[in-house]
Amino acid sequence: MKPMGEQYKPETLNVTKMLTGTGDCFPAVVALVKALFQANDIDPKLREVVTLRVATLLNAPYEWQQNSKMALNTGLTQDQIDAVATDGPVQGLSPEYLLACSAADQLVREGTLKDETLSALLQRYDQAGTRKLILAIGYFTLLAMFLNGCRVPLETTDKVGSSTSPLG
Repeated sequence: MKPMGEQYKPETLNVTKMLTGTGDCFPAVVALVKALFQANDIDPKLREVVTLRVATLLNAPYEWQQNSKMALNTGLTQDQIDAVATDGPVQGLSPEYLLACSAADQLVREGTLKDETLSALLQRYDQAGTRKLILAIGYFTLLAMFLNGCRVPLETTDKVGSSTSPLG
């Protein structure tokens, strides 16, 4: 995919506009985003739970703004979304979501997973599913740092609509 450069549509997300400025890295980033948002082993609700948890942990307001809307679009409730935003350990969610939040907490705060967390992930998912979830947490951590580092401004209009992906 060719970067959009300076020519983009007003309805394009600010993150996409900023990513186009990465030049020859842009096609690879878009390919990874597509892969993560279309991965068979990652439920869209679970993906949004870990994305919002990472956004909370790294104080990434743009990531939170866009993904809280996508989370609602996947079927998460506002109560579930609010539970992910806690400063302490996440509570009140399904065991699957609690495990994913714990994995995100450990990877963001400690840079690795505890053995028992990795074992629990492998029991819940197969090896490929566990790897994809860890990759998703890593990607959304990278994205939060990119968004914050580049000072990507919040959207002033709803560009997500009913989508569950930044790619439409």
